[in-house]
Amino acid sequence: MTPRPHPSQWRSRAVIVIIALLAVIPFVLAWYYAKHPELIASRSNYGRLVLPPRPIDPAGLLKNPVSPPEALAGIKGRWVLLHVASGGCGAVCADTLHKTHQVRLMVNKDIARVKRLLLLPAGTPVQADAALRGDDDLVVAGASEAVARILAEAAEGPVADDRVYLLDPLGNLVLWYTGGFDPYGLLKDLKHLLKASQIG
Repeated sequence: MTPRPHPSQWRSRAVIVIIALLAVIPFVLAWYYAKHPELIASRSNYGRLVLPPRPIDPAGLLKNPVSPPEALAGIKGRWVLLHVASGGCGAVCADTLHKTHQVRLMVNKDIARVKRLLLLPAGTPVQADAALRGDDDLVVAGASEAVARILAEAAEGPVADDRVYLLDPLGNLVLWYTGGFDPYGLLKDLKHLLKASQIG
């Protein structure tokens, strides 16, 4: 007859098993979340994460310049709050531009790392648009069909006057924000990215 283990032996074995589990569980969770990154993104980001990030060619983005060349050059290598107007910049467009302007101001010392870009349909008379007058930190260009298509595919819907897209310094579309977005939610995402990023 096999002798029964002493209670102290049971406790020792239980401690060893617990230690082994504590060592293994983090690796299992890390592997699982690496396979399902959307589970983390949905909890940590306010905006909608674009998976995988969609590259946008800077040349295509600024294909139809409206702002002066030096302003357009300042977009490259920066975090870009991109907004697309479906027509002239009406009330909804103006409200969205105001939100992105406030967000850029609130990043404080990192303000130079963030730029704002408005894409307008070809032929839009910018000079006549009151919403754009006096907005000195706004870069304006004409929208190209290729860029509009990438944005629509990423957001699973056509571009809208109240939607904002966030591009990283390498030109990748990484997040987008639906109409009626909270600027403080966008600000939180942007500050997190600026802190974590070594570029831009």
